[in-house]
Amino acid sequence: MMGFGLLMMALVLGLPVLLIAAILIWVLSLKSQRSWPKFSLQTPTSLMKQEARNCTHCGLGLQAEWTHCPNCGAPI
Repeated sequence: MMGFGLLMMALVLGLPVLLIAAILIWVLSLKSQRSWPKFSLQTPTSLMKQEARNCTHCGLGLQAEWTHCPNCGAPI
């Protein structure tokens, strides 16, 4: 009789612990398989091209996608 009670106690307490451990292992393995985006670094020549772009009216440095100077409003 004592062995059956010990077995039931181990089953009642051990099964949920094993289930939670299995779920954690599964979730962690999914996170490690996920592919993360790869970022590319700009070459020094492309950085120089962006830095060299200035407004002809006020001299403010401009970004490539801007069509007007944010400082003076002059078209680029």
